Amino acid sequence: MSATDALQAMAAIPSVEGRYLQTSFSGRPVRLLLAKNPAGWSEALQMARPDTGLVVAVNARAADGRDPSWLWDVPFEVLRGRHAVATGERSRDVAVRLRYAGVEHVRVDDLAQAIRAAHGSGPVDVLANYTAFQGYRKVVRDA
Repeated sequence: MSATDALQAMAAIPSVEGRYLQTSFSGRPVRLLLAKNPAGWSEALQMARPDTGLVVAVNARAADGRDPSWLWDVPFEVLRGRHAVATGERSRDVAVRLRYAGVEHVRVDDLAQAIRAAHGSGPVDVLANYTAFQGYRKVVRDA
């Protein structure tokens, strides 16, 4: 297979296990971004489109790591001037971190309601750690 053929084949893959999945929920376009560690979160934050609603979802199950102190290693300050929705089992921890980062936010317990609460009426980017991401795949019926 040539490099051109390989590139075309890769471009035809819409998502891998839901990563970067573009779908919709209740009529709103939604894009799912998986972030599993501070470096991944930093990259996902850079990928979040500036003109979209934003949901930050964090759980702390065994697959995620039970200690959410890593939130303080994530540069949430890049979201200043935006509105975010903190959700997931550790939404309170996310909300505290966003507050210290100077990010306007609300906290919503329910994953589906968090999408509805995202600022504006247009597209939503959902940034989530592993088990929260899997929960969102079910919310948008990708699983």
